[in-house]
Amino acid sequence: MAGRGTSSVGFKLANILRERVSAGKYKQRFPTENELIAEFGMSRYAVRSAMHRLESDGQIHRHPGRGTRVLKRAPAQSSWAIRTVEDLIDRNLFERPMVLSAGVVAARHYPRLAKLFSTGPRGKLFLIERISRASKDGPAFFSLNFLAADIGKSLPRNRIGREPLVVQIERHRKIRAHRVRQELSGGTASAEIADHLKVATGHPTVVVHRTYFGWDGDVIATGELHYRLEKFGQTIDLFRGNLAER
Repeated sequence: MAGRGTSSVGFKLANILRERVSAGKYKQRFPTENELIAEFGMSRYAVRSAMHRLESDGQIHRHPGRGTRVLKRAPAQSSWAIRTVEDLIDRNLFERPMVLSAGVVAARHYPRLAKLFSTGPRGKLFLIERISRASKDGPAFFSLNFLAADIGKSLPRNRIGREPLVVQIERHRKIRAHRVRQELSGGTASAEIADHLKVATGHPTVVVHRTYFGWDGDVIATGELHYRLEKFGQTIDLFRGNLAER
């Protein structure tokens, strides 16, 4: 696993550990961070990311100085908690939305984004439209995802939607997300969005604007997600800057 993106590695390690917990392998003792690093050959940050996910699921409890123990009863469903950039990236691995379209569009139709990407009104952007896989009462969200045209055109079309977009960009263009800005606001579904979400026009929504930035501050990708209000839920966990100080 070493050498791969921290997000995808941490996600897969969390799944492996969940399976081992369910199988009863760690009834006596849960391995330490150093033991997991040695076994899987990955960074301490990736290991901690995986353990954070298990703790958020209610499968383990970590206590400084006493180690980690497996909880007797774990909840049936895990919640989505935001702690790091990886948490936002990994969310797409859980949702696996369907791609409706992917291609180059004229920036003049999106003046705010043309300014954000510094393309000018005569420039081009790459747009990916996605929708969540429908449950019995319809999709949970519809999203518009934008990135620079040259980056979008360089991505393998057969891979779009099969893995997080930011992970694809990192792999094929070697551009790594350093910071994410997420803004939430209330809204109502336009006729177009209502049609995608299978609700009436004007249905209450939560609009999530999410923008990924590189180390140099340039925009890598930005998305506009329209959630049905009754389908949206989010937890934010905040940690002290230095966990060693207690």
